[in-house]
Amino acid sequence: MPTRLHIPKDWKRRATRALSNLNRPGVAAVCFWCGHRYRRGEYSPETESAHLLQCAEYPQEAKVQMKKRKKTKPNEPEVGIMWLVGNKILFDSTPLSHAGRYADHLIHEPGHIACWVELVKSGKVPNRDYEEFPRGHVAYYTKTYKFRLLADKCILVRKAVVRKIWS
Repeated sequence: MPTRLHIPKDWKRRATRALSNLNRPGVAAVCFWCGHRYRRGEYSPETESAHLLQCAEYPQEAKVQMKKRKKTKPNEPEVGIMWLVGNKILFDSTPLSHAGRYADHLIHEPGHIACWVELVKSGKVPNRDYEEFPRGHVAYYTKTYKFRLLADKCILVRKAVVRKIWS
């Protein structure tokens, strides 16, 4: 799973500072982390990203994740894991360029257990054992340059589900 940002202990002070800066004339947006003010017409997602990469107070691990996301190509093939919970497919995936290696396969890391724990914590799935639900994974076999889908039979027999996984 992607690294999550941790809320700083002084979040109330930071939020108060950001809100007070927003009340100043000509200010369109404010950085939560350092209080940097964006003037009207300056703010865009690109300028925000550029600022956060330079921001001394923005967490280092978040900067690393942001840089990784920028390096990934759009529509790059991915490997990943999935569960079928009711009629809903839950995915967690990694672009091929960032995939882990297991023997002759490129795989998604972390595995089912660690991802399931995060899904339970976030409330997206019931607090039950991860093995109770049908699951599978897509791996890339480096010797044949092909993707492989390994999944429980109840997933493989549902053609619409398999199409969604491949897409």
